[in-house]
Amino acid sequence: MKKGFCVFMKVSLVMSFLLLGSFVYGATAKDASVNKPQYGEALTIATPTNPVCWDIGEWCWSIGKDMGFNMEHLLMGDLQKGPRGTNQYFFHDAGWIPIENVRGELLQSWEVKRNPPKIILHLRKGVMWQEKPGVMNARELVADDVVYSINRIKNSPKAIPLYMDYVGKMETPDKYTVVVNMTEWCADWWKGLGLGYVDAIQAPEQEKASGGAGKWENATGTGPFMINEYKDGHSLTYVKNHKYWDSEAINGKKYKLPFVDKVTRMIIKDEPTRIATFRTGKLDILREISWQQVDGLKKSNPQLKWNRALYTSNFTMAFRMDKKPFNDIRVRQALNMAVNKKEIIDKFFGGNAELHTYPFPSSFKSVYTPLDKLPPSARALYSYNPEKAKKLLAEAGYPNGFTFKAQIANNRQYQVELAEMVAAYLNRIGVKMELQPMDYTSWLSVMVKKNHSEGIFYGTDTGSPFTGIRKNFVTGQTWNPHMMADPYLDKTWDDATTNPNLTYEQSMEVMKKLAVYALEQAPALILPTPHLYTAWWPWVKNFYGEDFVGPQRDGPIYARIWIDQEMKKKMGY
Repeated sequence: MKKGFCVFMKVSLVMSFLLLGSFVYGATAKDASVNKPQYGEALTIATPTNPVCWDIGEWCWSIGKDMGFNMEHLLMGDLQKGPRGTNQYFFHDAGWIPIENVRGELLQSWEVKRNPPKIILHLRKGVMWQEKPGVMNARELVADDVVYSINRIKNSPKAIPLYMDYVGKMETPDKYTVVVNMTEWCADWWKGLGLGYVDAIQAPEQEKASGGAGKWENATGTGPFMINEYKDGHSLTYVKNHKYWDSEAINGKKYKLPFVDKVTRMIIKDEPTRIATFRTGKLDILREISWQQVDGLKKSNPQLKWNRALYTSNFTMAFRMDKKPFNDIRVRQALNMAVNKKEIIDKFFGGNAELHTYPFPSSFKSVYTPLDKLPPSARALYSYNPEKAKKLLAEAGYPNGFTFKAQIANNRQYQVELAEMVAAYLNRIGVKMELQPMDYTSWLSVMVKKNHSEGIFYGTDTGSPFTGIRKNFVTGQTWNPHMMADPYLDKTWDDATTNPNLTYEQSMEVMKKLAVYALEQAPALILPTPHLYTAWWPWVKNFYGEDFVGPQRDGPIYARIWIDQEMKKKMGY
């Protein structure tokens, strides 16, 4: 297989792409009460998990969440393309933003050349690194910092195969320009290099400081906030970066960001406690509210503002296709047919969920195949047919069923409850699933190291259409718990992503066909995807329910929020 992660598409400073549909339902209209922004005050939000890592060299999916308040990327989602502006995109996907909805963050502009292939990055001037006692003095971001960060990511022992293999020699003709020479043509560079999970720009001083880059006390950046305190299992506190470079236009006038002086991210693992804390006004915004909590909150707190979106991660049980009994496609098909997915939507989710074609959500319009357009073998995976399931098991040599283990992270209670429901369905056809709940860190470790059991409940966003095929199904990939190793899929994906003679549309068509091909292999027990809700108090201003400006990155959204202090006091909080 050729080395290289990227795809061919026509690239210029003006790009034309198919518009991605939104996950948003009932999108919030622009807040008519937004007038002159207010500076000061504090914003308090919540998360169910501790930070996972502080260093881009760790190749951790959550670096955008853990470090997204203080570290920046080359690119970010353009929030003016969302509900606060043109309404063409709503920024709910945790892993992918189409390029037409992207702006430069640390980049002022960029150029892409095809012959020879290279990317020319033009940095913003005057962007300052945060001063961090014992780590670094405040200084300007320069081209060498970008080269350092790209090399740290690319050369990390934990680097994901194929992810950045197209990055060749880098040059810095001046302090604000980086030339990235490609080892092969790659027009999808922006996803892995500028708007990906791990490509934050990190100061070299962080690695050189006592304790190294993996110590939270050494974390610095160029972002709107500076990390001030971390209490394990309790909270992260960020304070305003007074030297931050960006601004926000409100009613035609630009205002320096951020507006609030402090952001506290409370670490609250269980949802009932998060709900109770939010209900009393101790949290200003609460994301990922499950459908079970919505009616009660609306009744007790009718002043709240709301937004609803389809959860951006597919939640499935991945089958280990390299081990018995799941090395037999008939077994994998049988377990899918044994689970009544419509009944789960109606009775478990109360209608607050959707069944869509795995792995892409329906919003990925250019690569999505609707359920009714799937070939019969794939469409059958969505049907409820326990008698056919028993017949397939018998044909595979399991007339009396079998027992297997399935691991699950216990950080989302509804997923554990759903897994228990799956176990009950499988029991009806003689298959006993021994569920093994684990804390998230342990779950992640066994999955990444490929020590997981025959089944593993697995939630992940797909990233871009090309990333979605690679990470889930290409041989040897870190995020491939199915352990799929299919020579046809590997070669077809590689040819489509590295062939400069294919148009972007042609490459996308290949991804669409590969998605159906992978689905026909029944690599997972497919489950419905729920709607999740975001709620916020009316004193939270200049917020429209956006979730991410890049993979797991929400810091720039909170930098644009201010608190209406008078309203909050009048409401008794």
